[in-house]
Amino acid sequence: MKDSLVAGSVSGALTRLFTCPLDVLKIRFQLQLEPISQLSQSSKYKSVLDAVRTILREEGIRAFWKGMFVGQVLYVVYSGTQFYTFETCKARVHETFPNLSPQLGCWLVLTNFGVGTVAGGVAAFASHPLDVIRTRFVGQGEPKIYPSVPRAVILMYHEKGVLTFYRGPGI
Repeated sequence: MKDSLVAGSVSGALTRLFTCPLDVLKIRFQLQLEPISQLSQSSKYKSVLDAVRTILREEGIRAFWKGMFVGQVLYVVYSGTQFYTFETCKARVHETFPNLSPQLGCWLVLTNFGVGTVAGGVAAFASHPLDVIRTRFVGQGEPKIYPSVPRAVILMYHEKGVLTFYRGPGI
């Protein structure tokens, strides 16, 4: 099971490293109120290519990895938790139901689906506070509201306590 925790954590770290620029673009487009269109005069970003050029020109290449530290921790926590929970739950199911074998095809698929659902839920719950912090970091403009991760945690906690870190999933 320790291997699954390490494998999940490493895969999460590598995934984040390579997808961070896409995440930055996604968040910028989500925060832009104007339409994403070449015809819109008021839009800052008119297309993906335009957004890449604008960010490079105004902020430099490092802007595509803005929020990288928190995002990296988020992906490591999410993937490590998901892999570990999946393997742990699967082992418990097989201990509880030793007659569940590969020959039972449909039951095995349903078991894996259920265990995967639980693993995804646990991972999402464990990592969601990091996602909220990451989104606030990437989305903040100038002047910066959150100069550091510890300061962000303190300021966000003073908003609504622990619930601040679970904003988004219906809270």
